[in-house]
Amino acid sequence: MLRSVLLTPLYLLTAGIVALHTPAAAACPPSDPNHLVYQRRSSPSRCEGINRQAISASFNLVSLATSNLTNLGDTLRLQVPNMGGTPNITLRSFERRYQLDSFTPELSQNKYQLHLDTRIIRQAAVAANSLRAIASLPGSQPIYIPVIIGQPSSSYQFVLYSPARTQINSFEIRHNNQVIHSQQRPNPRRGEMVFSWDGRNQPRGLYQLWVLAELQQRGQRPETVTRVFSFYHDPAWFR
Repeated sequence: MLRSVLLTPLYLLTAGIVALHTPAAAACPPSDPNHLVYQRRSSPSRCEGINRQAISASFNLVSLATSNLTNLGDTLRLQVPNMGGTPNITLRSFERRYQLDSFTPELSQNKYQLHLDTRIIRQAAVAANSLRAIASLPGSQPIYIPVIIGQPSSSYQFVLYSPARTQINSFEIRHNNQVIHSQQRPNPRRGEMVFSWDGRNQPRGLYQLWVLAELQQRGQRPETVTRVFSFYHDPAWFR
């Protein structure tokens, strides 16, 4: 999971934090006359559709995935390596407000999998390259596991999301307390912020993503926050 360390405690009171990747089962209606609206569906049982109330007021990690997907076929396969428990998985497109969650993946060949009919995705005009996915093991401090969307690529894609203008002062990947990769995004922006990391030459194990950011919210002084996300990595998961 994520451990959140806030340099400014007041931010907890002002940001209205709601986890962007938390399955919203309580907000998933059993049925809706509009076929594309986010709702409970069968075969497999899941919540899927356009969720116009899903955008959160928080700064967070919304995707950790590897994919070479460029076009959508009739079926989309999501895979999450088995790390000792059934993961919670969310697939989203922020530009279309598409959301898929609240399903139980099947374990096959040491990976949890979902073979998804893409009819809803295609009818909602969701672009393949806009799909974001995140998976975590349940617990008070869940750990993230990369999602393979379609087929893996040669790197992970980390996507941070913020509704406020955000400057990324430090983006670090650490292993055994050593920084093995770092980036910066000095130009503030809101919405999605995409980072890539080629971990093919790094050993299997538990890693941490450390993000130091400055949030520039209208009418308020800039807030400096630190987020720490723990995730599993294995070079065998790449192509």
